[in-house]
Amino acid sequence: MNPTVDIGAYRSTRSPEEPNLIWMTRTPCKPGLTEHEQNIAGRTELLTMPFDVFEREIRAQLGATLAGGSFDPAVDITGITVNRWPHGYAPEHNSLFEPPYAEADRPHVIGRAPFGRIAIANSDAGGGAYTSVAIEQGYRAVQEILGG
Repeated sequence: MNPTVDIGAYRSTRSPEEPNLIWMTRTPCKPGLTEHEQNIAGRTELLTMPFDVFEREIRAQLGATLAGGSFDPAVDITGITVNRWPHGYAPEHNSLFEPPYAEADRPHVIGRAPFGRIAIANSDAGGGAYTSVAIEQGYRAVQEILGG
C-alpha cells in the first residue's frame, strides 16, 4: 500500500480492500558506462519510450505479480500516470570516479551563467538534486539579477 498521507479532507487508503495507489519505479541502467553516461542513457530511454509501452509493461508486470488471485489488469487498473523523470536529477560530482576540477569548470556552474537579464535557478544549477540546493540557487540567481 502507498504511504499514508492525509491532507485537508483527503484521506489516504487504509485497507487493501479500498482502491490503492501502486508506485512502480523503473531505473534504467547501462552497465559498463560511467555514472553520468548511464544517467544520460537512462534519461534518453525514459523520455523516448512511448506511453503505450509503459502501459503494456505495467499491465503485464502487475498481471504476472498478482496472478492466481482475482486481479484482472483490464478491469482493475483504473488509471496509469507516468512521470518519466520524477523529482528530476541534478548530476553531482562523484570524487570516487571523476577527477577533481575547478568549480568554475563544472558543468552546472557553466550552465547557470547569466544570459543578459536572465539568471538560471534550479537544483541543476547547484549540482545537487536537493530542495535546499534549488532554494540556494534561487537566492543566488536573484542576487545576480539585483547586482548583489
